[in-house]
Amino acid sequence: MSDLDALHQAISATIHAAMPQLATVGSYAGVQQDTPLPALFHGIVDIKPGADPVDGHSRLVVTFEARISCDGQAALEAVILATQLMVLLRKQYWNIDFVEEAVAIQAMPTTTSSSTWTVQWQQALHLGEVQWPWPNQPPGSLVIAFDPDTGPEHESGYKAPEDFA
Repeated sequence: MSDLDALHQAISATIHAAMPQLATVGSYAGVQQDTPLPALFHGIVDIKPGADPVDGHSRLVVTFEARISCDGQAALEAVILATQLMVLLRKQYWNIDFVEEAVAIQAMPTTTSSSTWTVQWQQALHLGEVQWPWPNQPPGSLVIAFDPDTGPEHESGYKAPEDFA
């Protein structure tokens, strides 16, 4: 299973547990004629590069969108569900260690129906393997000195980090 598969499953499971009034929760599908309502479908709608975390991971800023659909006469229910999802998204990490908290959370009705709302949010993801291109060094190979007591003539005064504890 890929990291993105695990993330989508965690999003679905968290939303389903927190919002049991939703008859359907899923990702990347759309409401079909036989889909039980109210329904929420979520997915990634945009990916941009983020600031380099300098550890070998790729930091990607991902925009998610959840579309909440209710019965055609249930405009207030759609607003209530969108609001509940916004509250759920606050400080949300989905219990996954490569995900930063949800930010830039917003909700709006779709242009096609007041009983369908979209909620968007962004989360930074740290994907890929940690890379350390330098050879591993044995303990004690790092030593520290402070200016002006540095340089070849002061090497005998350098200390290991554990000496400062």
